[in-house]
This record gives sequence, C-alpha cells and structure tokens, in this order.
Amino acid sequence: MGVDKAMLNWQGKPMLLVLTERFQAAGFSVVIAGGSVEWAKRLMSIPALIVPDLPAHEGFGPLAGIEAGFMHTKAKWIGVVACDLPFAEPRLIAWLAEKLGSYEAVVPVVNDVPQPLHAVYSRSCLPHLVAQIESEDKSVKAFLRRTNALYVPEVEWQQVADAKCLTVHLNEPEDLKVCQESESRMDAAKVPVLAFVGFSNAGKTSLIERLTKAMSMKGYKVAVIKHHSHMDEHGKDTWRHQRAGATIVGLVALDGMAMFLPKESPTPEQAVERLLRQEAVDIVLLEGFKDSPFPKIAVLPTHLTSEEAQKSFSELLSQIPDKSSVIAVVTPIRLETDLPQFNHDDLDNLSTFVLKGVMRSLSGFCGER
Repeated sequence: MGVDKAMLNWQGKPMLLVLTERFQAAGFSVVIAGGSVEWAKRLMSIPALIVPDLPAHEGFGPLAGIEAGFMHTKAKWIGVVACDLPFAEPRLIAWLAEKLGSYEAVVPVVNDVPQPLHAVYSRSCLPHLVAQIESEDKSVKAFLRRTNALYVPEVEWQQVADAKCLTVHLNEPEDLKVCQESESRMDAAKVPVLAFVGFSNAGKTSLIERLTKAMSMKGYKVAVIKHHSHMDEHGKDTWRHQRAGATIVGLVALDGMAMFLPKESPTPEQAVERLLRQEAVDIVLLEGFKDSPFPKIAVLPTHLTSEEAQKSFSELLSQIPDKSSVIAVVTPIRLETDLPQFNHDDLDNLSTFVLKGVMRSLSGFCGER
C-alpha cells in the first residue's frame, strides 16, 4: 500500500491497536513480532510486548516474525495473525488451537488456499521454521510443506467465525475504504430505525420532536432524519460550492455544524448509514420515507372525523409498498385495525411502545434505562 498497514486508522485507532485490544479482551497474551528494531520502536505506544526480528534474520518476512514470537514466549503454541486482517477473530484462533493435538500447525483454508497468517503453530515446528528461514525460499507456503499440518476446510471453521475474518485483507488503498464502508453497514444494522409516515400537516414533526425529548431525558441518544424535496436553497453559498464540485460542504455557525453530502437520490438505508458514521446513537427516527424498508408508525392529522380518519389511513396505506412494515398508528379517532393505536397526546404510552417494544425487537433491547 505504500504505508505501514499496522498503523492504518481503523475504528478511530491504529489497526494494530484495535487487533491488540480485541485479542487481549479475549484473554490472549499478545506479542507483536516482526520487522526491524526501528519498526519496533515506532510501536512502543501499543500496550503489548513488541519484539523485532532476530538480528540474523531481520527482514526475512513473516517466518522471521513467527520465529521472534516463539523466542519471546514459553507457550507450547502460538496463534499467528497478520496485521492486515481487520476482522481477525480470537474465537477462531482458540478453536484451531483445540485441534492442534500432535499436529505442528492447524491452518484454515479459503477456496482451497491455506491461510497461514491466521493460524496456530506448535513449538515443535521450530526446527522446520529455522530450516526454512535459512533456505533460499523463505515463503510461509514452503514452510508449511515441511510441517505435519492440519488443514481445516471452510465448511468447518465457518461454524465458528464469519468468512470475512480471513477473506478481507488490506492490500490496496481501496481495500481500506471498502472495509470501512462494510463496518459502517454493520454498525448501521445494529441500530434500530423507526419511520413516522403521513401526509403533510399530520403532525409528524411535532410528534417526533416530543418523542425525541422524552427519550433524550431517559438518557437515550436519538438521531433524526427528515425527508425533503430538496437539500439546499438555489443560489446560496453552500449550493454554489456543491455545484462547483465539492465532495462535501460544511456549514459552521455558533449553534452547530451542518454537512452537505451531495449524492443523487440517496436511499433511506444510505442516509441512515451515512448519518451513523458521524455519531453513535441508540435509535434513528425518520420523518417520511414511505418507501423505506424500515418499520413505520402512521401519523394521521389531529382534526378528523371518524370517517375522514379511516379514509386517510386507507389512502396512506395505499402509498406504502410494504404495508406489513406499519406497526402502529397515531390517530385522533379509533380506527378499524388490529394495529396498536395512540393519540397524538399519548406520549407516555407511545414512548413506552418504542422503548420496550420497537427497540427490543429490532436490536435485542433489554429494557428501559
């Protein structure tokens, strides 16, 4: 990549620190091995034992790193994880170690190709390791041919870990962007999203405003996205910067900051994902987005007769492609429907419904704070 992959920014931290903390949290003693003495000095801020290659084998690649790791531990086996695997999985390393037995290495396989840099090695492989390092061919592949190795097919190891832990590598600059977007999508999938849909002047904004206040007072972090016909005002400075080709435009004032992220007709899912990159929240409330796949609460205007309310509700449902996504109705009049119904002023019951029902069903929520 032209840069030190170990120090790439991942989740707001250097990649190597993220991996170190992940494996330490799983109970592993972490040794960061490989590279020159100068390289090791640059990593002194990482809270782990950092060891360079042995002087005689400095710069000899992954095998020299594995050797250095063995030389600085008395463990009977070590797990080896490359620093360019952002989704490296401690559970898989522990599971592979259980299969070691009399084998000198246990190596998972992807598409018939061994993955020796997310594998487990017994101390008994050291003679083969040194012999390979001192040969002309210093590849890990050649080293494995010397060992009594167990190769674990995908159908087995994927019962323990997600395939991405071995299939996602940061070998090219664009790989980092793809991985970060994948991580953002994963994070977005964990956050419950609830849309409030209805015709103009139904009271959606006021309802979301009061619900946001009620949830915020209970300690929840709420994000809100409003659907609108246009993003910026024609002729304004921010509009002009976007028209000039700016990738992103920021507007800063005393009371906060707004960002304009030009994208033609973003989907609701894309809007949620992009918003969640800015701040961690507990729930996202949408105003509008009838076509979205998210659960919805229908909102009817406050001043309607019984007949008008039923007609308005039927018309609203006709505009929602997935009618099963409507989970409740806010209405001034009791409707002929089996869905839960709330009055516009029944904020206590509505917030309880959202907190105890919606958030639990969408994200494993376990109760009020």
